[in-house]
Amino acid sequence: MSGFTTPSQAWAILNRHARDEIAPLRLKELCTDNDRVRALVAAHNGSETATKRIINAAQKSNSGQTPTGSNRLLIADLSRQRMTLETLNHLLRLATAVDVRGFIRTLAWGQNDRHNPMDKTDANADKNEDYQRPKSHFSFEQDDSRTNVTLSPSRSVISTMKKTRFADSNDYPDDQTVASAAHNHPPHPPVHKMTLKTSPSMHMALRAPAHGNLQMFTSDGSNALDEIHGEWKRIQNISSSIRKGQMRGATGHMLQNVLVVGRGTACSACEFVYNALKYDEDGSAGLRHGISDRKSSSPLGRSIRFLSTVDPVALHSALSDWNPEQTLIISVVLNGDEADIIHLTDVIKKWMFQGNKAHAKRPDVIWGKHVLFVTGSEILHRTQSVTKPDCSFLISQGARSAAFTSMTVAGLLPLSIAFGWNVVQEMLNGAHDLDSHFVETNPRHNLPVLLALVDLWNDHFLPSVSKESSCGGRIISPFMESFASYPAFVAMVEAQVCGRIPTGRTRDLHDRVAPSGTVIDGGLCGSFDRVLYQGGRSPPSELIIAMDSQVPHSQEGVDDYSRLLFGMNENGDLSNQDHLMCSFFAHADVMALGSLSSRSRGDGGRSVASGYTATPTFTGLGSTSFDSNFPVLNAENDLAEGNHPSTLLLCSRCDAFACGQLIALAEHRAMITARLWDIENPFAFAQSHGSILRSKQEELMKEKLDSVYQRLDLVGNLEDDDEADNVGGPKLSYAVKQLLGHYATSMNEKRKGFR
Repeated sequence: MSGFTTPSQAWAILNRHARDEIAPLRLKELCTDNDRVRALVAAHNGSETATKRIINAAQKSNSGQTPTGSNRLLIADLSRQRMTLETLNHLLRLATAVDVRGFIRTLAWGQNDRHNPMDKTDANADKNEDYQRPKSHFSFEQDDSRTNVTLSPSRSVISTMKKTRFADSNDYPDDQTVASAAHNHPPHPPVHKMTLKTSPSMHMALRAPAHGNLQMFTSDGSNALDEIHGEWKRIQNISSSIRKGQMRGATGHMLQNVLVVGRGTACSACEFVYNALKYDEDGSAGLRHGISDRKSSSPLGRSIRFLSTVDPVALHSALSDWNPEQTLIISVVLNGDEADIIHLTDVIKKWMFQGNKAHAKRPDVIWGKHVLFVTGSEILHRTQSVTKPDCSFLISQGARSAAFTSMTVAGLLPLSIAFGWNVVQEMLNGAHDLDSHFVETNPRHNLPVLLALVDLWNDHFLPSVSKESSCGGRIISPFMESFASYPAFVAMVEAQVCGRIPTGRTRDLHDRVAPSGTVIDGGLCGSFDRVLYQGGRSPPSELIIAMDSQVPHSQEGVDDYSRLLFGMNENGDLSNQDHLMCSFFAHADVMALGSLSSRSRGDGGRSVASGYTATPTFTGLGSTSFDSNFPVLNAENDLAEGNHPSTLLLCSRCDAFACGQLIALAEHRAMITARLWDIENPFAFAQSHGSILRSKQEELMKEKLDSVYQRLDLVGNLEDDDEADNVGGPKLSYAVKQLLGHYATSMNEKRKGFR
């Protein structure tokens, strides 16, 4: 395409392409194009620059441990999407029109404006009237391919500028080189100038390796990495002391039970990583390290539980079988206004005191040994109302974007206590590796960008041309128990970043709908088969698996139990992991291509749904069973229409490095989605947080319920109750008042029994 495409033109082209060129095609027809299939399988095999930085940091650290996660393969198979190569080209033109590459650069530079980078002396500029900020000779809006200078968000273009988090000082060209390049290749008109000069969120700095000679400036001119790496050291010291038994509970017991109280992406990411690594070789060893009873029948040593609701049953389930003397509470209150989390923390502190009060300890002493507090609220941090000062952590200003707190102290502290810092460091290395891929790779081969473009195609363009409109969003089906918590984490990230209607320049193009429907947990191994095969309106699917199982299977001394787990024997039969991988690919194929019953209908045995032609050798889905004697289901019920798109995500192993990659992948994918849909503030922390609206209404409900209980105590009934009219704010509906009154009446007697 000649010239430059505006966002409006790109949307119009994609709408026309979907209607005229994609609508008549079926997935079976698309999947026979080998060139297309080959082009839609993207692989990331580790960033060379990231690997060097990670290894360099490990060599300079005190441990001297060499990272084990370098060059770990991550694959995205997009070949089962209803799109041609021309579709991908149109989507990439849209990415160019909205300046996705410039947006990525802005994210990488953080609070440092890449158009006018901050010099070392900028922090003192206001004090020196003669000081002038150095100006760039070169426009970052130029096409990078037209210059002899390698441009990326990781490099400054003049020697007087400070380096950013991805660049070493020797990466910068000198002034003469830059001036020559600008003279020989004058800039062409920009396609779409960035509306975002700096990024409020500095989440990529949260995993930049220490000892890597990296810098990333905050808005006040300081290097954010100094504070981040200092926080790492503090987390490492505290977790190491707890794991070695140097920091113990009030009665001298080792702290081996960790209860994380809170909600949000940090807690969700922590839960995902814990469930993913508790049976990993390194993770399992980390959980048992330092626990005196190593011969326990339990496969785990330390354990983490997560509590995000005041539901009494959830609270009982979390605490009933734990000894308060061995329990550590980590309370996470990010915004400072999560009244229910603060209330829940107070309840658990009382439980903690009751379990230790026989030893005549003061409450503040007990809480100081058993309660750690993480918050983004400076007011709560200063008041020290939860625990003592040296057990309280304040999330830095640049890391408080609600969706991007996974790698802050809120997520790292519980994992470091449970697994040890070495495992956490590997997770940080994996996230940094994917960050480097995201920043340094062309959109055509950039995994987060490609996945976001496919999401846009499925969410907005395909439903308008399909016979049965998709319900939006996508289903994520983990094909490993270790990934069972990943869909919930992805849903949390995308809800925070993309869970609002576009408000920017192109909002009219989107019919004012949210960028994506809800991310649905598809259950293990494709539990939603019926609706996916036959439902017609189910959203696209995403399947995730690791190619290598976590349990070691090639070491000496493997016992019969391990052989049973793997299903391997001297006959060379397929292992359980082999069965799992075959099920993974079979599930995607049936969704895309359909089954015998659907293929055999129509003229000449040709399926209207899939374009398949039935052959005599195909005997139904039963023929793909691992047991050839398994009976074939009734053909009328064994039906799959096909034409259901899916994305396959495969990683080499499910370990800490892969977990870090997947967390970063979800974050960057959501950010690109927000950019494509023109959401102006995807970094919202408290101001645009939807739960605040619910909290305000909840306060109204609490006031009404309290007044109802008071009336029941005084009068004994709720006849002619007009108390609700005296409550400020919005009035409660008649139905709510009646149901709330019925609830209070039924619970009042139970309340009296607890007094």
